[in-house]
Amino acid sequence: MPSKWSNTGAKRAREARAELGFTREGPLPDVLAVTERGGAHVVLLDLPEGLAGAYIAKPGCPLLFVNGNQAIARQRFTLAHEFGHFRMRHRSVVDRQVAISGHLHDPDEVCANAFAAEFLMPRDAVGAWARGNVRGAVTLEHVVLLACDYGVSAQAARYALEAAGALTDPQRKDQLDDEIANELHVALFSRLGLEPIEDELAAASAHRPRIPRGLRDSALGDLLAGHIDVDGFARRLDCEPSRAAAMLGAFGLDELLPA
Repeated sequence: MPSKWSNTGAKRAREARAELGFTREGPLPDVLAVTERGGAHVVLLDLPEGLAGAYIAKPGCPLLFVNGNQAIARQRFTLAHEFGHFRMRHRSVVDRQVAISGHLHDPDEVCANAFAAEFLMPRDAVGAWARGNVRGAVTLEHVVLLACDYGVSAQAARYALEAAGALTDPQRKDQLDDEIANELHVALFSRLGLEPIEDELAAASAHRPRIPRGLRDSALGDLLAGHIDVDGFARRLDCEPSRAAAMLGAFGLDELLPA
């Protein structure tokens, strides 16, 4: 059952789509371009294992971090999740994969996950898609086709069909979850001759690191890109390394630096 927090996140996503000029009738054209148009700055890095992304509430330059090592479909959801944190004025947070996967019950994380789902896959649009494409029980092929249309993972598409009321049979849900867990959707995607969405996020991820324009040639931008280390960062700021490290730690940026 939807909770107060998931309802709040979905509502904020509908508001965000409307403010940015998008209806609830289909997928976004490019989630990276849309989030930056919405006032955030996207950083794509090879984050440490287990980290999915982060939202850093940097004054004047809010930063959304995405782990570029992950599959593009997962990156899209992470980016929408971090954009949800930004839109809902949450505190800075470094998100481990367990948060994005919905295994934490922290209200902010529940809100951000619901935001991401509705932002990428509006319930109204998914319901209309199901009415036009599903005859009888929902199959793995339906899940894969929806995932391809919206550029999301098969699991996210499966959840979206449930949220839209198109998938109600508990046994069918369990069967689809098992098929996805066993990666049967991967072979089916290929067998159907489907092609992944090529958008700005996919292009940027292939040429990591991506440092947003607002940080390029800055001390922080060069630090994130791996061009300088913390000592070099401190020299650029003309301060002691301990003070520079404390500044990074205060925002959680110390966890996001390249090895």
